[in-house]
Amino acid sequence: AGGAKVIITTSSYSRKTCEFYQNIYQEVGARGSSLTILPFNGASRQDVSSLIDYIYDTMGVDLDHVYAGAAISEQGMPIDQIGDKSELAHRLMLTNVIRLLGAIKAKKEQKGYNTRPTTIILPLSPNHGIFGSDGLYSESKIGLETLANRWSSEGWSDYLSITGACIGWVRGTGLMEQSNIVAQ
Repeated sequence: AGGAKVIITTSSYSRKTCEFYQNIYQEVGARGSSLTILPFNGASRQDVSSLIDYIYDTMGVDLDHVYAGAAISEQGMPIDQIGDKSELAHRLMLTNVIRLLGAIKAKKEQKGYNTRPTTIILPLSPNHGIFGSDGLYSESKIGLETLANRWSSEGWSDYLSITGACIGWVRGTGLMEQSNIVAQ
């Protein structure tokens, strides 16, 4: 509604998906706004690289905000059944999120865009193994938490700003409490 250029990626690229997002755009889009819907497999190293090349080189835009969220359900996956699906989920939820950030940082550095960092919103979780039988989900989310430290130790601040949104519920003292947003 504020005239933003919005890029949505989806692993479910279809006419139905495009119509869903187009309907939202028609409802709230304003003068100067645009919507681009791109097919994207977040578990693919090639798609991560191609996406950032397309946005920066073909579309010619610099990203202001990125919500780097995707997941594959591993509910019911105990430690003795970790397999290919868990490895794929881990690559999607952690490894390629880090690759995505690295690709954005590299492209901004290459183009000299170091005065306006891209805000990265990371989907964190209070689930640090407390629910159990969820494959590598909690390990992936804990891994994302380290990016807040790496942001300052590796010097990304000219290019990226890291914010972690802790989603879901956490166990308190016998009660379930809504989690908070954590910002760096």
